[in-house]
Amino acid sequence: MNLVLDIGNTRIKVAFFNQGELINKDKVAASDLKAYVSGNKFDFGIISSVNSVKEINFDELDRDKRFIFLNQNTKLPITNFYLSPNTLGNDRLANAVGAFSINPNKNNLVIDAGTCLKFDFISAENQYFGGAISPGLKMRAKALHTFTDKLPLIELLKPVDLIGNSTEAAMASGIVNGIVAEINKIIEAYSMKYKQLQVFITGGDAEFLYPMVDKQKSSIFAHDNITLVGLNRILEENVS
Repeated sequence: MNLVLDIGNTRIKVAFFNQGELINKDKVAASDLKAYVSGNKFDFGIISSVNSVKEINFDELDRDKRFIFLNQNTKLPITNFYLSPNTLGNDRLANAVGAFSINPNKNNLVIDAGTCLKFDFISAENQYFGGAISPGLKMRAKALHTFTDKLPLIELLKPVDLIGNSTEAAMASGIVNGIVAEINKIIEAYSMKYKQLQVFITGGDAEFLYPMVDKQKSSIFAHDNITLVGLNRILEENVS
């Protein structure tokens, strides 16, 4: 039994895998993580963190040395051609490995719609090159409010009209329709360059955005657990 800990910008996701199959997943607070880990049975674990969490004492969490900590030196099942691996987010790397695990030896693009909107590509030769990063939905809304004098902080709700007939509606149109257009255009660009492209959409805002993405020209699927799948695959690569 493997335990995966994915420590993100806003939450900690935990998941159990048995022989490559996701058995259970949950979310825990940083203050409860030690008790959660000590209260569950597992053979090996992996910890991925995109930031430092003061509430977590990692040395104490890994007293029996069953965890590996994902970093730029961790053994991978793919080839990493990213030019600055020490600055590469663990979530982006895990997404690429997750796509490889689900759809090996194929061209894959992972779109992670969360705090940031991230695009990551892995080739049919199982080589990771990188992708793109831009502001996510909530970050765009906060930026409009923060860097202007009069624009409010809005809540993004569907449906979103193309033509906004109020300030709030115009902001919603710009934010949501803008990010959807960005996603569709980047998918189109990758599809033209790489044949038989498989696209995965994941992240906290994937459910909101996925129905609005153009799914006519490419094979596009929503996948809630691709990061966790990737982390488990990396773990297996290091303990097998």
